Amino acid sequence: MEKRIKELIDRYLDDRITEEETLELMNYVALDPEVERYIISNIRMEYDNEQHDEYGSFIPASSFAADDGSNLCDFQCESFILKKEGVEKDLQALSGESRKNYWLRDQGTPLYNMGKLLENEGFLVNRSYGKTLEDLIEALDSLHVIVVVNGDVLKGGGLDVLSDDFSLEDTPNHAVVVLGISLDKGIATLFNPAEEDSAKEYDLEVFLAAWNESNHYMVTARRKKYREEYNPQPIDTSSVQLNDSLLETTELICENAHDIWAVDKFAAGYVYAPLKPDGSEADGKFSHFLLPYAMLSEEDKDKDRMMVLGTIRFMKRLGYRLVNVNEMHKCTKCGCAIEPNFHFCPNCGRELTWEDFRFI
Repeated sequence: MEKRIKELIDRYLDDRITEEETLELMNYVALDPEVERYIISNIRMEYDNEQHDEYGSFIPASSFAADDGSNLCDFQCESFILKKEGVEKDLQALSGESRKNYWLRDQGTPLYNMGKLLENEGFLVNRSYGKTLEDLIEALDSLHVIVVVNGDVLKGGGLDVLSDDFSLEDTPNHAVVVLGISLDKGIATLFNPAEEDSAKEYDLEVFLAAWNESNHYMVTARRKKYREEYNPQPIDTSSVQLNDSLLETTELICENAHDIWAVDKFAAGYVYAPLKPDGSEADGKFSHFLLPYAMLSEEDKDKDRMMVLGTIRFMKRLGYRLVNVNEMHKCTKCGCAIEPNFHFCPNCGRELTWEDFRFI
């Protein structure tokens, strides 16, 4: 491709192109279809990079632990832990309980439901992503640990297609109990429901590669020491970026959330009253928050902002897209909203060209 064409394309992609240069580039596009394909390819690659930077690594919360031949791998892992703790339960009754509560489904156990049986027996359960080998080894000192892996990779295959970061194409599909890690021997000892052995050794590198496919998802469990015991471990969303449009909308979302809360409070008989001199709420059905959002202190507003921003970032880490259709590209034929990764218009079915991605 000629140097001049690449210069024009670079200026176009960087939004630095002039009107005259745009006409020049359009002439090149008309003469050579390869130029158009090159432009669209770069637009899509830039879009994919922006999505990765904006969303961080996804967490596969809606994937299923199901790769043991009967879709019961998590159920078997939790049953294994209960038995180790001396909790004797009829497996058929446990299975019925899991299905009744929709924790276990025909296609397996959703990752966000793992540990429900243990919770139901009074265990303290924590679910977390992005864990390290050091985190895992530390947890094994005092906790039962279930992790989710790719079953095929654990068997020793597919290592050549793995990447360092979890993506939506990765396939976490199998639950195992980690019984021990030996750094000296390079071995991970697991209870694998897909195997007959209650404890089987695996190459540590293979295990880590298989675990990577779930963004290092780990479920820990132990008996509670007391009823109110609570160890919050929120999912880290610090890598998720919010664009200017979402940030500008935050205050509107906070105000609406505050109004929803206030409606419920008023309906329950609460009224406004300032804080007492000691900083506590007035006795009875009073709240110093029952003011219009704009009249709240910045400290009080920050509580709403923290919840709203945290929820938005969490939804994005789950892989949900949050877009304003008014800010999307439009099909130049029918006006349907499109995105750079679309090859065809979802409304009229026309194959999209670079013209469709030129302006917003």
